[in-house]
Amino acid sequence: MAGKLRQLPETGENVLVRSLQTLPEDIIRCIFVFLPRLCDKVHLACADPKFRHIFERWARNQKINLDTEDVELMTLPEMINFFTMAGPFIQVLYVNSASFEKESLVVEFIVEYCKNLEEIYYTNVTDEFHYRIIMAKSTKLKKVSIDCMDADDVLTFDLEANQDLEYFELINGCYTGKHLCGFPKLQTLVLRDCLLWNSGEFGIPLKSLKVLDLDDCCFEVMNQSLFDKITECCIELEELSFSGCDMNFEVIAQLPELKRCTLKTWMTSNELNLGFLAQLAEQKGNKLTTLHLSGQFLITNEHVRYIGQFSSLKELRWTNNDVLEDDHFKFFNDLHLLETFALSWCGQVTDLGLMRLLRKCEQLKVIDLTDCELITNEFVINAIACCAKSSSYRHLVVNSKGTKIKETMLTHPDYLAYLNHVKLNFTNK
Repeated sequence: MAGKLRQLPETGENVLVRSLQTLPEDIIRCIFVFLPRLCDKVHLACADPKFRHIFERWARNQKINLDTEDVELMTLPEMINFFTMAGPFIQVLYVNSASFEKESLVVEFIVEYCKNLEEIYYTNVTDEFHYRIIMAKSTKLKKVSIDCMDADDVLTFDLEANQDLEYFELINGCYTGKHLCGFPKLQTLVLRDCLLWNSGEFGIPLKSLKVLDLDDCCFEVMNQSLFDKITECCIELEELSFSGCDMNFEVIAQLPELKRCTLKTWMTSNELNLGFLAQLAEQKGNKLTTLHLSGQFLITNEHVRYIGQFSSLKELRWTNNDVLEDDHFKFFNDLHLLETFALSWCGQVTDLGLMRLLRKCEQLKVIDLTDCELITNEFVINAIACCAKSSSYRHLVVNSKGTKIKETMLTHPDYLAYLNHVKLNFTNK
């Protein structure tokens, strides 16, 4: 009987394991790559010591991601095997805070086994935010993103042990400035659709900060002290974005390393501060390479004359601005490095204005148009002729979504000509 039992067929899983054991290591590594979920990779690694060693060597060179929803339905033995095997290699964590399946148990395993976490992305966060314990227990976090369900939720969390933090993002939450003071390596602070309380005590002692994005934020009280802190503390700031709040333009001109600036407003009464523009123009744009102006700013010839002197600009974007006109392009005389010009939802600029821009800015490579209804095929024909005359064989891409440039232009004789260096794109991708 014993002999007959030994001759019974093996299970399909055992046969598969024996077959895989004969494969060379590089093939088994490929299998780990193509298995869709981390739990599937771990299941294979647990099947045989050879697979385990190969998984460990493979995982050391990967950026392993974990979505907590993948482990919440595991049994306790499965969870123990999973975190024992994969925990030390997990670097990126995705947490849906609206899910409460075995929450405490999952947090306990992550804290115990995932000692090398570098990035956490939270979604559906509320002020009850139970998963915040992970941040307090981690020591190697470099990037944290928190997407809240309600901007009225005031979050409490502790990141103090993570002194290597480089990036923090808060979306649709309430921020008091209490939790991000003193991180020596923090380079990016993004607050999007947030309610900012106590702006007078807003903590920005961040001398290493390079990117500050206050996108569509609502300040309870906006005062000069916040702008003073930005100027005094963020001495290495390279990229600044303001939108949905009052702006102190003089602050921007005082940031010596600033390279990218985005200013947005939806108030038609706002006017670009001439003093700010004059100061930047005197510095030839300082180090500013990108300027994005969005909203109904009131623009005069004096405004654009100053902008036309920002000789370091490589990218200039105008969004949702109906007051920019053809005559304004006459003043763009010193934009010799400009490579990208973008215009969207502008109903005043015509073919004439864009041709003035093209002739003045000889390094221009991309004109990005969106919903500019006065731009026609005539601009493309004139641009082809202008680029063909250039001694440097300049090439130009025109993104033309929402204009009067027709797709029939693709079959126009001038467009099909050998000397045409203009490429049309109707999808703006």
